[in-house]
Amino acid sequence: MSLDFLLTNFNTITLTIWLLFFSIVVVRLTRPQILKNVSYGLLATIATGIHLLYGILATWGQYVVWGKSEFTRILLSSALSPEVPFPYLLEWMRPFFVGTHGYFAFYSFQNFFLSTVALLVITGLFYLFLITRSRYRAYNFREGDIMLIVLAMLISGWPGVVVLLPIGLISAVIFSIVARIFYGIERIPLAPTFLFSAPIALLFTVKILTALNLYPLLML
Repeated sequence: MSLDFLLTNFNTITLTIWLLFFSIVVVRLTRPQILKNVSYGLLATIATGIHLLYGILATWGQYVVWGKSEFTRILLSSALSPEVPFPYLLEWMRPFFVGTHGYFAFYSFQNFFLSTVALLVITGLFYLFLITRSRYRAYNFREGDIMLIVLAMLISGWPGVVVLLPIGLISAVIFSIVARIFYGIERIPLAPTFLFSAPIALLFTVKILTALNLYPLLML
């Protein structure tokens, strides 16, 4: 497999990996005896690792691409201009990008790692919310439900998680109504609706947010 093929199809390969990972999580949910030694916590750690590995490999790929041209090769060793704006909350990070290779480091962080930071922050906050809620309404959660929702968020990525949350909640309400009316089931688990909404967020977030004119605002 050539380097050019990997660089050209990098996003497609990444998407395929996430779909395979989603399949593994589904097997863990529906056939736990097959992956009984694989915990949801371990899967969440692996998912986080995939996001970080994506950033590392994308940074390496960008370095290779820029290194092929005399014009772009200059950018690899350029300092970051003091005039480059930083988001207010990230201004404290500017010293990390000064000096040689500062521009490339900033470009890589902004394009390949900032989205992961945003995803982990949102996922962490939602995890804390669910943990707090489970202490007061434990009957709404089965064992492993919270980590399943976390996995769904990690699979969706950024800004997919922004699409996942409303889709997951709306799906849960619809399935609850259908289950109650047609099957007499009073309560259905919340986590599976989030998990099975994750591929929708993974595959169609760009189209959904573009249609709502939100994609330019959320794209990192």
